[in-house]
Amino acid sequence: MSNKEFESVLRRAVHGDSIALEKLLILYEPMIYKYSCVKGKYSEDLHQWLLLDIALNIHKFPI
Repeated sequence: MSNKEFESVLRRAVHGDSIALEKLLILYEPMIYKYSCVKGKYSEDLHQWLLLDIALNIHKFPI
């Protein structure tokens, strides 16, 4: 994904486009997974919490 494409997807996600948000979540899935681990063990609950928190707060992202 080029920088222009990323910026377009990010802007659409911030403005409420659920498809764009899904693309961002897929793009950042490895990092979300990484931060879903506690003491080296994967936590599905934490993973879900992170996804929900991103979805509920993406509109606050400054562009």
